[in-house]
Amino acid sequence: MQVSFPELTAEEWILMFLLARQKSEIHGKLMFVKELFIASNEIEEISQNLREIFKFYPSHYGPYSDVFENSLRNLEAVGDIITKEETINAKTRIIYGITEKGEKRIQIVYGKLPEIVRERISKLKKGADQLGYVGILKHVYTHYPKYIIRSRIKGEVFEY
Repeated sequence: MQVSFPELTAEEWILMFLLARQKSEIHGKLMFVKELFIASNEIEEISQNLREIFKFYPSHYGPYSDVFENSLRNLEAVGDIITKEETINAKTRIIYGITEKGEKRIQIVYGKLPEIVRERISKLKKGADQLGYVGILKHVYTHYPKYIIRSRIKGEVFEY
């Protein structure tokens, strides 16, 4: 069921996800885009809005969005998000967090979201953290197979 709240931009949605769950960071671009993708399919109240804004398409690592990519760059350039690198098993990934400036920008809009939506976004973030990289990919690849037709890693995902 769609609920009414102000129309949000891609940048605002990204900030919302970073603010949710006590401003918990999101570990990796792949994880971030998959969280938004899952929300666009599984959080009924916001799914249509997210699909229209992000325009997900099948890519080399499953669903992706150029709008997401461009919005991340813009948010970092204006200082609303902060990034840092993390190396795990000789692979580097970016960790995304919200700055005080970004939090101030989105706080009022975040407060206007229905409580149920804020709870569902927080729950999704927690679940994604618990699943980890492989788990989130398995979830997406299993439930949304039309988005993996171009995947370069589907063999690796299903190998686990």
